[in-house]
Amino acid sequence: MLGGGLSGLMAAWQLRRHGYPVRVWEASPAAGGWAQTLPWPGPKGEPGWLERGPQALQIQPGSALERLGQALGLVYLPKAPKGPRWIGKGGQRHPSDLLRFPGLRLGERLRLLGEPFIPAQPPERAGEETLAAFMARRLGRGFAREALPAFVAGVLAAPPERLGLEAMPQLRELESRGGLLWGGLRHPPQRSRHLAGGTGALAQALRMALGAVETGRTARRLEVRPDGGWQVWDGAVTQETPSVVLALPAPRAASLLRDLAPQAACLIAGIPQLDLQVWHSRHPPVPHWTRGFTLLLHPPEGRGLLGVVALAAEDPRSVPGLLQLRTYLGGAYPVASDLEDAPGLWSELRRWLPELQDPLQTRREDSPGAFPLLEPGHAGRVASILEALPPGLHWLGASRFGPGIPNLAEGIERWASVGMAL
Repeated sequence: MLGGGLSGLMAAWQLRRHGYPVRVWEASPAAGGWAQTLPWPGPKGEPGWLERGPQALQIQPGSALERLGQALGLVYLPKAPKGPRWIGKGGQRHPSDLLRFPGLRLGERLRLLGEPFIPAQPPERAGEETLAAFMARRLGRGFAREALPAFVAGVLAAPPERLGLEAMPQLRELESRGGLLWGGLRHPPQRSRHLAGGTGALAQALRMALGAVETGRTARRLEVRPDGGWQVWDGAVTQETPSVVLALPAPRAASLLRDLAPQAACLIAGIPQLDLQVWHSRHPPVPHWTRGFTLLLHPPEGRGLLGVVALAAEDPRSVPGLLQLRTYLGGAYPVASDLEDAPGLWSELRRWLPELQDPLQTRREDSPGAFPLLEPGHAGRVASILEALPPGLHWLGASRFGPGIPNLAEGIERWASVGMAL
């Protein structure tokens, strides 16, 4: 297994479950990729933490991610009431209530109620449909115009017109079950759950269960042996193995495949990768935000600022008595020059959150290639990549299965049970 991020760790764990011996090479000093919970002491040295990746896990009952958590014995924090959720639009923040959403005319609001009666798209036409077209078809053009851009920018960091349904595969499943409303009632929705120890606890649990994870090892060359097996060279040592799984960032996977499978390498390299800026900050508390909040900004009003999430006051990752924020910028949206430094960013935030006081602490974590941009027709691209790979060589990750830990868990479980052919 080349790559000890969450994709590689989950794939190695699934292979171990199916009886395969596995060894994981990870180039960086720590496994887990973006899914790491890092120590970040408070202003006076108090214990505190931040997330490099997701703040929480989105878990659906009966899903692969739920099964994985149960098998690893993950511990979740008790569910707590959530704070307000806002959309920033027209220079103001609004509750994220679709029926009262600003900009929707009466007919467009009524159109939302007609969603259960919209027929499903024929399967042969679904592969080329954009996320924007799908939502306009099911919920109306008003929703797609006024509400969808903020939701998608805040979750996938890209315009819905550029994304295919592969970026949110659960939508197609819901449509097949009768639509977003009826499908959601028949198929319990995802729930946000916080792990004790932070989201990084998932990667730590996987690594402990596997044992055979070697950090600081970078695969520099792959070669096919005469017997059909593989040799992996890290610059000093050659490892022989019957099969290789690439669970690497797309640019690195494409580089290793350039001479072995040039067509696959070209297709993988052509999947756009989006960079994010993530600012972590701690502020004096705001009394009515003790449960945290979520603010998503309607592009292009945010000028590259996508959204802000605040931890609840009782969250063990935060420093008691302080408000901890996580602010996202970039993705497919250009970031205004005045938002590239802290003073400009806080000035922009106060435009949407006037209650917010100056930060007592800040920390910027750049996340290059944090999101793949899965364009319409991505499923066909993936099929062509898999067909072009030589026997015994496998390719996994967010660029194949879609962004988000739930998508990875579902895709990797399915691959390990029916499609790995090791």
